Amino acid sequence: MRYLYCTLVFLVFASTSWGETKVTVDAGRGEVSVYIPEEYNKEKPIPLIVALHGFTGSSEIVKKHWRMIRLVDDKQFILCVPDGTKNSEGKRFWNATKACCDLENDGVDDSGYLRSLVELIETQYAVDPKSIHFMGHSNGGFMSLRMACDHADKIASVQSLAGAMFLDPTEHVPAEPVHVLQVHGTEDKSIKYDGGCWDGRCYPSARETVEMWAGFNQCKMVPKQGGTIDLVRNVEGEDTTVLRYKNDETKKVSELWTIHGASHGPRFNQTYSPRIVDWLLSHRKSD
Repeated sequence: MRYLYCTLVFLVFASTSWGETKVTVDAGRGEVSVYIPEEYNKEKPIPLIVALHGFTGSSEIVKKHWRMIRLVDDKQFILCVPDGTKNSEGKRFWNATKACCDLENDGVDDSGYLRSLVELIETQYAVDPKSIHFMGHSNGGFMSLRMACDHADKIASVQSLAGAMFLDPTEHVPAEPVHVLQVHGTEDKSIKYDGGCWDGRCYPSARETVEMWAGFNQCKMVPKQGGTIDLVRNVEGEDTTVLRYKNDETKKVSELWTIHGASHGPRFNQTYSPRIVDWLLSHRKSD
């Protein structure tokens, strides 16, 4: 069931040390932090990025470790950082797939809630409708991919760090193409790069996840190597290889960034967040 805009709260705080303004919105689950560029102009629509935490995580962890807020002014986008609901043990989660992470089968409609949150922000700010994006780590990565499946009409691109798709893609076919970027470490012991199961809950590999989206996006199923990138601090040199599936006609892509030797929580260098934001903002819906 879709969440209603039964509650609307806007609290404007002083600008942060980077210059952007923090406000809060409430789409029915409590206040959610939203960051607006200091030079925001209501006559000029700008992109929206929603960043999702992992299982047991929080919006505060996203703010601290991803260092996204500092990019809002520089790259001119609106940033929304929501929290998942808590289970009986007080652990926050997103109900994304059977594998992750509604472990108590609460059945909470996070997909509907997050869409409602986006639509609420759209009523208050000039959001570019062709540039709405989700990104997330682990459970947040699963949820970002779920959002692309459920709301392809709304979302331009998503990034999943150490997340995965549904095991059976035929149950969740998007209504239209969505650009997808999967980032995954080969030494991830929590959500394994090659896929796996935990407590009987199974998920596909990073490559399978990307190939599912390559199929949805009608990309050529023979990928191209996209070079190498240096993303993490504890692996020497250019640690990440890029594999890209592309539809040459529509320009839709499905990409895999494999971080060789990285764990579930890679120690990223300062280039990581700017690279991800640049990737998202450059992958819009077709004009």
